[in-house]
Amino acid sequence: MRPVVEASLPSPRTRLLEAAEARFRRFGFKRTTIDDITADAGTGKGSLYLHFDSKQSIYLAVVEASLEVFLQKAGAALHGAGGVPQRLRRLVEVTAEHYGSDELLHASLFGGDEFVDGEVSRRAATLQRSRIRELLLETLRAGQREGSVRASIDAEAAASVLFEIGWAVVRAELEGESDLPLDVALHNLNEIVGLGLLVRAGPSGEQSS
Repeated sequence: MRPVVEASLPSPRTRLLEAAEARFRRFGFKRTTIDDITADAGTGKGSLYLHFDSKQSIYLAVVEASLEVFLQKAGAALHGAGGVPQRLRRLVEVTAEHYGSDELLHASLFGGDEFVDGEVSRRAATLQRSRIRELLLETLRAGQREGSVRASIDAEAAASVLFEIGWAVVRAELEGESDLPLDVALHNLNEIVGLGLLVRAGPSGEQSS
């Protein structure tokens, strides 16, 4: 007879993360308790505190795991074909789509009093902003190496500015505050980033649009 191979159970940490994510998505950070998480995970409090030092800690771990899913999509958008403006446009599109469907990430970045308190929301937002700015910086530096982005630009400062502009567009779309359809806003953002606002003079002194 062949030996019976028992299916390996997920580790306690994995079970805790899965239980916490399900609870946070359904009830939010404020209404979820440590007892809820450990009961759903089938572990004791001691097991939870072996891996996480607080409810905030496990919430941030859940946010980071969810963020990784988004970052894979964002990385594909930024490393795809086309120039830097086209790739940045795709990033904004991917961001609006993903955050529009992921309430946990949306609340942790933009705030949501019924889901998460102010301090943990700020910590989660800082984590997300930092990771996305890193992607933007990497894209700009790649553009400088290939000659599509001016070498004189401070890539770190530009990444921060582009992040704030892009997130303003995304937030307005997600909150229903924009007077422009997303495709129109993105077209104009693409034009501004790629071509600038000022009319440039050609070699003969003629202005080019």
